[in-house]
Amino acid sequence: MKLFDDFEVVKFSQENLLFVTNGGYLYYIYNPEYNRWSKHENAGNDSITTNNYCDVSGEELVEATGGVVPKSEVDFMRLVHPSQLYIGEMMALYREDYPQYMADSSINDAIYQFLLHSTLYHKSYAKIKQVFDNALISHLDNEAILCQIKDLSLAVVGKDIFRREIEIVDGHDSSSFFWIMPVRVVDYSDTGCFDNVAEMKSVEISIEEDDVALYLKPFLDQYFDKDIEANKKRVDHCNCDEDGNTEIAYIAHFDWNLTHNYYTFDAINKMIEGIRDTIEALSMGKENRYTAGLRETVTNTIGWLYEAKQAKFSEADRLAAEETEISAIADFYRRFIYRMQYMMQVGKENGFDLISVMGP
Repeated sequence: MKLFDDFEVVKFSQENLLFVTNGGYLYYIYNPEYNRWSKHENAGNDSITTNNYCDVSGEELVEATGGVVPKSEVDFMRLVHPSQLYIGEMMALYREDYPQYMADSSINDAIYQFLLHSTLYHKSYAKIKQVFDNALISHLDNEAILCQIKDLSLAVVGKDIFRREIEIVDGHDSSSFFWIMPVRVVDYSDTGCFDNVAEMKSVEISIEEDDVALYLKPFLDQYFDKDIEANKKRVDHCNCDEDGNTEIAYIAHFDWNLTHNYYTFDAINKMIEGIRDTIEALSMGKENRYTAGLRETVTNTIGWLYEAKQAKFSEADRLAAEETEISAIADFYRRFIYRMQYMMQVGKENGFDLISVMGP
């Protein structure tokens, strides 16, 4: 039976199942024995030839859907358990069911962030749906709904996800992130070769490239020692002349892309002291070698934030935003210090003696 767009439904008679396909790929399955819809675990990737299956009548389909004539894929999403849905599909359901609220970009963005930070998406989905249903009954305005969603996210996620925070990701993020972890060089013939370096990935962290450039680069540059053996032996390339003589060129600087940049634990401890001094200087309105650049970053960030919101702001607004941004930087530095101290502690316990900082 042809449905909307490229969707159609057929019957798998041997197992007494209904298959819903899109462009010949299996998406949803209905089991009449249990009166249960499910999303195919490999939806959109497994193709079937619909002509090889029995047709389904309109009456059979309506009976399976509980009296609903499906007009879009959203109607099938609504039939399966929310735990089988992706965040984007949940957002599509909200937009379909609560268009007057989801048209507000602040509510839309808040819900997306809420779901993104949730561990049990389907639980959060149900709680947000309850907020919307109660709002319809109580005739709440958008601002009241937004406050309820933010309060709910704090209760469910366990932290204020809407507070300005410079992110430190646990583990390895393969997009535009720097990767930091304890390492040990096992073969000094080429310390730039991944096969020659043991990595302690269990405590690896990832920090977005732009955040590294804005907040960590001055420290990374100052405490990078190009003369330690691990950094001196990173092979850049080899040239072989006609006589068979080989000339090896080494990387002699902090390399931004896909290269181990090595720091001794002593260098990391000195870096931590520099960062602590910077936290105090920023908080007390003092100056050190790093604060001028950071204060310029704060000014630019505030300008970008208000430009994005297309809003004008008073001097009081500017000062409050500046205080918020400085607090966010200090918080990031404190969390970074903790991660580095933990890395060195567990790294030392497991025989690792260096920290690697590698760009994307």
